[in-house]
Amino acid sequence: MTQLQNRKPLAIAPISALLISLFLAALGNGLQGTLVAIRAGLENFNEETIGIIMSSYFVGYMFGAVIVPNYVERVGHIRTFAAMASIASAATLSHLLIIEPISWAFFRAVNGFCIAGLALVIESWLNGHAVTENRGQILSIYGLVVVAAIGLGQLLLNIADPSRFILFCIVSIIISLSLVPVSLTHSVAPTIVGSSHFNLPRLLKLTPLGVIGTMITGMTMSAYLGMGPTYAQKTGFNTAGISVFMTAIMTGTLVFHWPIGRFSDRVDRRFVIALVALANGMVCLCFVGWTISAYGALLPLAFLLGGFGQPLYALCVAHANDNISTDEVLSTASSLLLVFSFGSSLGPFFASLIMGQIGPKGLFIFLGLLYLFLLLLTLYHIKQYPKVPQEGWRRGFVSTYTRTPLEVQSDVENESVEDGTDSDGS
Repeated sequence: MTQLQNRKPLAIAPISALLISLFLAALGNGLQGTLVAIRAGLENFNEETIGIIMSSYFVGYMFGAVIVPNYVERVGHIRTFAAMASIASAATLSHLLIIEPISWAFFRAVNGFCIAGLALVIESWLNGHAVTENRGQILSIYGLVVVAAIGLGQLLLNIADPSRFILFCIVSIIISLSLVPVSLTHSVAPTIVGSSHFNLPRLLKLTPLGVIGTMITGMTMSAYLGMGPTYAQKTGFNTAGISVFMTAIMTGTLVFHWPIGRFSDRVDRRFVIALVALANGMVCLCFVGWTISAYGALLPLAFLLGGFGQPLYALCVAHANDNISTDEVLSTASSLLLVFSFGSSLGPFFASLIMGQIGPKGLFIFLGLLYLFLLLLTLYHIKQYPKVPQEGWRRGFVSTYTRTPLEVQSDVENESVEDGTDSDGS
């Protein structure tokens, strides 16, 4: 009772400006991703070309995750955020100036680079205001804001005709406005903590399922988020139908993400990975075998796709952390972020190749094969390796949307303080 009385309530006011900036950035980015895919189809770009364009975003994101921390260290959070938001806004409008596949791929890569920078600034800043008692609450709020904003961004497609310039201007305005709350906030930016070096070969040896699973989920998530609008468009949905289809995916994420994660904390996490991969495979099978392409008939499947698809990434990351020591958390987070970004850069491209040969349902044939491979890999891992012991080091599930190395580093420091040690182990 005394502990409950002494526990301080979560104060939203000091981080409200950051959350508003986060919401605006995610809102604009969520609208832009679907808008570019739809507009590319209207410009008669084929599926393979659209896949390359959508994959370019994740290539840029991968480079941004590695390079932008250096900018933050040199010029600070606010200036980095302002620069990334300005460049992202300009890149958005550039789609209207040059309507050509190679140029659009470049613009998407620039946007991916900038969005990685915006996410890193906001996440590390929020984490700097968090303490052990409220870190989980702040990260949960962060995740909810991101998913809600991306979902709302899909509905903004109905404001104007995607074949015109208005929606691109709206995206540019929203992203530009995202830098206002951060620029005017009284909140003090946190001190930057240096990142650790990557050690991917060692991580792959320690937790092959965690690494390969993270790459596969990067491929699957980027495929259905990047090519989902093209699938819906080719299936016959109008703009309103496409927006609701994509919103259903994000709604499923909101509903299923936390319960699946909490369940994985209570059992062998690999069994949950296997079950979710199987469920995803069944959903994809329904998409392929579904003879009805009506708007209402596919929405429940989209809801389940998002509900099972997004949590799988967090499950693989959590499993990887089950098999490492505390002093390897930062390097593990950095390595997994790169692996996920690499997988994400491949997903839309390969999905588009299959869609170009088979048709729209090729997207779910591609996804189904990946989920089947992950299921078989997980079952093999369960058979070959004993269960991770419950005692000792086992990180709980965290609602993982995109966690930066800076964020994980702060987690390590707080855990070290709780253990009565410094972060360097002294």
